[in-house]
Amino acid sequence: MGFFDPINLLYGLSLLALIAIYLRAKSRPMIHVSSLSLFEEVPAPVSQSRFLQLDLLFWLEAAALVALTCVMAGLYMRSAQPVRNSVRRALIFDVGASMGASDSGSTRLVEAQRDALAIANGASASDQFSAISYALDARLIQPYDSRRDQLDRAIRNLRAEAVATRSVALQAALASANDAVQIDLYTDHTPDTATLESVRRHANLKLHLIDNRVDNMAIVSLDPGIPKRSEGRALIRNFASHPQTCELRIEAGNQEVFHSSLVLEPRSSTMVPFGPIQQGGVVHARILTQDALAADNERWASSPGIESPKVLIVSPDRTARDDLARVLLAVNSNYRITAIGTSPDAMRDQVDQKFDLVVLHDWADDPFNASNRLYVFPPRDFATKPQKFHVTKDLPAAELQSRTGAPPFATPVLLGPTRVVALPDWMTPLAQGAETGGKTDMFPMAAAGQTPQGSIGVVAFDVRNHMLLDPDRQEALLLVIDAVRELGGAADHKIVPTGELVPIATFGPATLTAPDGTKRELLPDKAGQIRFRPLQAGRYRLSKDERTVEIYANYFDEAESDLASVSAAPAASSPTISPAAATTTQIRAVPQASLLIAIVILALLAESTLIVRRAQPLESRDV
Repeated sequence: MGFFDPINLLYGLSLLALIAIYLRAKSRPMIHVSSLSLFEEVPAPVSQSRFLQLDLLFWLEAAALVALTCVMAGLYMRSAQPVRNSVRRALIFDVGASMGASDSGSTRLVEAQRDALAIANGASASDQFSAISYALDARLIQPYDSRRDQLDRAIRNLRAEAVATRSVALQAALASANDAVQIDLYTDHTPDTATLESVRRHANLKLHLIDNRVDNMAIVSLDPGIPKRSEGRALIRNFASHPQTCELRIEAGNQEVFHSSLVLEPRSSTMVPFGPIQQGGVVHARILTQDALAADNERWASSPGIESPKVLIVSPDRTARDDLARVLLAVNSNYRITAIGTSPDAMRDQVDQKFDLVVLHDWADDPFNASNRLYVFPPRDFATKPQKFHVTKDLPAAELQSRTGAPPFATPVLLGPTRVVALPDWMTPLAQGAETGGKTDMFPMAAAGQTPQGSIGVVAFDVRNHMLLDPDRQEALLLVIDAVRELGGAADHKIVPTGELVPIATFGPATLTAPDGTKRELLPDKAGQIRFRPLQAGRYRLSKDERTVEIYANYFDEAESDLASVSAAPAASSPTISPAAATTTQIRAVPQASLLIAIVILALLAESTLIVRRAQPLESRDV
């Protein structure tokens, strides 16, 4: 038995009041008189005075008062009680594009949410749950907590993203749950066995593979063509194992240029020609037929305008000037290109002209009037220019390792002389490379950015000796094309893939409106750039004051869009450790209030029963 609170024990003084009542009632003389002589005058018999006599009623009332006093004082008893440790459980959700595939009004993600909520609601109240989502990266949406309302809200707010799921994101999500005893993984793609087995060494991992196979069609690519010159093309693919009908509509400048129904063979692709369109701008292709995945049913492309921008190419090498001119015409056949050497007389003739783009190869002098500039293989003395980036090192050769928007190359592309450029904050790298010889230090091979005066780009490697026309170095050619498109693109719109970091120079706060209508305020960095990552397919609007930039996010991934094939789940294996949910015992203070209240009720019931029995006829003289 534990200790009492001394102050609450004062309630025990009620026993003294009970004794006083009994002394008052029982110590007086008691005379037995016949009920037939109540109104007769008879001599008083000899009365007998008595002291306190304790009967059963007293003990019942005393027991009730003692029990109530113990309740008020907080009586408890020390005893060994079974204790169940709180179990940490992690719920991991794949939120890639294919998880948003619908079938009969319900998506794969909704099915996963429903099952996860059932697990959480059926678990012990002491169990702690965390919720983690992954697609491009892993995100902790609910830390460990035993409150089910917060977990319910976090799970129900999950939305599928229009991006392909990356295996590195899954590994990061599993690493975030490495302190969980039980892990429930919801996905429609079977992870590799090595990843699952590495987790099962320390936790019980259950894979919930959502494999409802549904039919899907997608727009794989969209080429707008050249206005008034060449046709555009849209590539449509049927992922179903049976023929499907597809209604396709293509618009250019809010005018319909193609609208027809197509029949696609099982698991085949169809190239649809259209146009030529009459003016440049945004071209929009859309599949009107409803299918399982809506994210890959729309695609945008930007067509060059019908105007003829003026371009100046400056290079000390004649073959480099010719190769750069060919690349520029491949990007936009409407370019009016002037290619000159580095002689003072050649430059003097171009200083007074206005150009839309100037390309400087291995040359630092820039007296030209242009809104956009591309520096190819910039020289060392470039540091004196107002562009604020400079060359830090000369390399005899370099390896192109990766290009933005494409996976890392399986085999690096060997390039010739390269200059390492230190980029300012307002420039975004377009590719990464490294020095030859197995060195791992990465540096930008190309970059682009925007200033209040115009756009500026840089390509770090040399393009002499017909390097851009080498079929073994096509990635270098594509990188130069990307840089030219970044500089020559329209200022009022951009076409980007979903999941890619989009930098836009606003030089002030701006409002971003997503395709679903949600708005949020974005703040620029110190270079005036706003960066965001579109996770929905569709049109975004970035507004600042009177200026609006429209960003069109395209989505397509062959593995995610192929909703009719899901590989079988690997066999589950038992963890090598036992879960930390064993039942143990612990000495606890157990309150006895319920038992004491029961004693009070029983005592009062017994007292009431005894009073009723004494009040019956023939036994009522002492009542």
